[in-house]
Amino acid sequence: MAQVVMVVAAVASALSSIRQGEQQKQAYEFQGQQAELQGRQNALNYNRQALTSFERQQRLAGTIRARAAAGGIDPLTGSPLSLDQWNAQRAGNEMKIARENADLSIAGGLAQSQQLYGAGDAAEQAGYMNAIAKVGMASYQYSQSATPTAGSSSSTYQAPNAGNLDYMGGGFGMRTNLYGGEPSLRMR
Repeated sequence: MAQVVMVVAAVASALSSIRQGEQQKQAYEFQGQQAELQGRQNALNYNRQALTSFERQQRLAGTIRARAAAGGIDPLTGSPLSLDQWNAQRAGNEMKIARENADLSIAGGLAQSQQLYGAGDAAEQAGYMNAIAKVGMASYQYSQSATPTAGSSSSTYQAPNAGNLDYMGGGFGMRTNLYGGEPSLRMR
C-alpha cells in the first residue's frame, strides 16, 4: 500500500512540475508580448517627436519668411534664406535622431521579447525534465522497496547462516544463537 501511495505521489508531483513549467512559459510569453508592445509604443512616441520637430520647423520657416517680407526683404535670399536653411537642417537632424530611436526601440522590444520567449521554452523543458526525474526516482525507490513474495522462484533472498561462532579459536567459546534463546557454552 505504501508503494502505491509513493507512486501516486510521484506521478502527481511530476504532473505538477509539468504544469508549473507550462505556466512559467505562459508568463514569459506574456512578458515577451508586453516587451514587444512597449518597443512599438516607444517607437510611436519617437515618431511623434519627429513629426513635432517637422511641424515646428515649418512654423519657424513661415515666421522667418513673413517677417522678412514684412520688413521689405526678399525672404528667399540672404540672411532670411540662411536662417531658414539652418533651421531646416537642425529640424532634419532632430527628425533623423527620432526615427533612429524609433527603429532602435522596435528592435530592442523584439530582442527582449525573443529572449523572454526563449526563457519560456527553457522553463517548459525544465518542467518536463523535472517530471521525468521525479518519475525515475520514484521508480527506483519502488524497485528498492519491493519485497519478495513467499514461494517466489525468482527471489534471491536467503536467510543468514550463523555458522560456528567460536570466537576464541581454541575449541572453547561462546556460541550465540542468532534467533533467540540463551547463549550456551560448548566444548569441542
